[in-house]
Amino acid sequence: MNHSENVIEMVGVEHRYGRDATALAGVDLAIGRGEFVAIIGRNGSGKTTLAKHFNGLLRPTNSHGAVRLRTKDGTTVDTRGTRLHHLAATVGYVFQNPDRQIFHDTCREELEYGPRNLGADPAELAQEVSDSLELVGLAGHEETNPIHLSRGERQRLAIASTLIMGCDVAVVDEPTTGQDRAESRKILDALAHHHARGRTIVIISHDMALVAEYATRVVAMRQGRVLTDGSPAEVFSQREVIQESNIRPPQAAVLAAELGLPGILTVDDAVRAMSESRTAAPSPDASPTHDDKVH
Repeated sequence: MNHSENVIEMVGVEHRYGRDATALAGVDLAIGRGEFVAIIGRNGSGKTTLAKHFNGLLRPTNSHGAVRLRTKDGTTVDTRGTRLHHLAATVGYVFQNPDRQIFHDTCREELEYGPRNLGADPAELAQEVSDSLELVGLAGHEETNPIHLSRGERQRLAIASTLIMGCDVAVVDEPTTGQDRAESRKILDALAHHHARGRTIVIISHDMALVAEYATRVVAMRQGRVLTDGSPAEVFSQREVIQESNIRPPQAAVLAAELGLPGILTVDDAVRAMSESRTAAPSPDASPTHDDKVH
């Protein structure tokens, strides 16, 4: 992938849990500023371990492995020698279980906490809190205690509390956990909104239909290694690779492949292709022109 600036660079990263459990086995990976990256793979493939290295929640366990971040002021730092709260200003992380990071008595306080510690203007912050809650479908819940929200709503609150921090990179582990299809789209639309404003978005997901629709790049993991890396069309077209990683491509992509229609990943793609095909095809009632007649 060619980008003018990488915001995250991993070189030769290994990570072991104890002596025998190898979660990452020599990963080289770069993420460019402004990408929307989906990390996919079966359970235990190393997805979450990989993502937790992006902001120092985990560090390489091998001496030569390195993870470097490009910070807002343009400097490059190594996560191994940088405090976690400094890294969090560049890379925000949303856990798969929202209860691991929600600790205030109201949604408003939850969203205000981070920006207030960074010196945000109180008057501007009030509007940012309102806008952030509306973006994730929680408008009017400013004074609601998060304990009274559903798990899916708490997940959306955790995402909002991370995005409001203004970090350059937002990493979200399974953003659609506990959500129905409409709620899932609301979350992905919120992430896409911030992506359109220049923020780098990284999601870990098992929902291939949403990955195909929203991500600009897919990184597939298997046994602690990057199995393949490319655009959704490139990755989902590699049948053998997908089978090896035990991933089910979007149903629209599978059907299109069976029909010999490349480049179709979503239902919208299929509808668009059919519409273009009908537009291009000559009308069966059309009379042949002079040039079409056989002499």
